[in-house]
Amino acid sequence: MTQKDAPNIDILPMACVGLILVLVMMMVAPMVLTHNATPVDVPETHTAERKTENDVTVTYTAAGQLFFNDEPVADLMELQDRIAAEIARDPYILVVIRADKECLHSTVLEIIASARQAGALRIACATKKISRGG
Repeated sequence: MTQKDAPNIDILPMACVGLILVLVMMMVAPMVLTHNATPVDVPETHTAERKTENDVTVTYTAAGQLFFNDEPVADLMELQDRIAAEIARDPYILVVIRADKECLHSTVLEIIASARQAGALRIACATKKISRGG
């Protein structure tokens, strides 16, 4: 009785395909930002990080305009109602606050308090990475 050799399976092509998929996702991920149509100049930080996920965006411009997912909102009460409606669908939804760096700190805190009163469990403030050049 002879012992059969184990089949030789080459996994290198599969590993190459996996690496190519990872590289493609790394290239496409920064381009898939949601709710960035309203222009604001967010503050710069050293730890800016962006994950792609389903979230809602609250934007506060330097002119004092308030937006919910790039749609104008009249006041904080309407904003709170719209956030509460989204939280009713998904209690763990992320609320991202994009405030212009020229906005008053107290106003941004009021927006955060509104989101918290609406039931938001996860709140983040949008920033951008500090550029090393120029």
